[in-house]
Amino acid sequence: MHPAAYIESRQIPVLRAQKRLSNQLHQEQTIKQRDDLKSLVEVTRGKIISLTQSKTDMEQSKRDLEAKREHLTKELEQVNQEIADVDNRLSQLPSALQQLEVEKQEQARQTYQLHKSLKPIPGSVEADNREIQEADDIRLRAISVIQNALGSL
Repeated sequence: MHPAAYIESRQIPVLRAQKRLSNQLHQEQTIKQRDDLKSLVEVTRGKIISLTQSKTDMEQSKRDLEAKREHLTKELEQVNQEIADVDNRLSQLPSALQQLEVEKQEQARQTYQLHKSLKPIPGSVEADNREIQEADDIRLRAISVIQNALGSL
């Protein structure tokens, strides 16, 4: 067989072999792409699971924070009410102080009037008690003498 004819006769099997190699290479690339995409699918699925769990955790955290906000809002309302009460009492202090000042002046006036009405009393308490005791002693002796005199009748 002639070399050109031999080469011609081998052309179809070579083209088929090249086509198979090309197909094989294409299939290997497709398998690699498939495997890479499978890996991406798994990674993405993991992210979805993670985000889903994260969403659940965040929703619980949100509920906890909302409950805390509600509690703090009530506490703030209570503190605001207490501040308003103190402000109210503070606003009443000037008139209360003025009323007490008027009362104090009246009490001081009454005290001064009572002080002016005091007159010095001559003598001492001890001397007055001695005098009363002497009079009681005399009275008791007189009663005793009378009882003795009546008793002997």
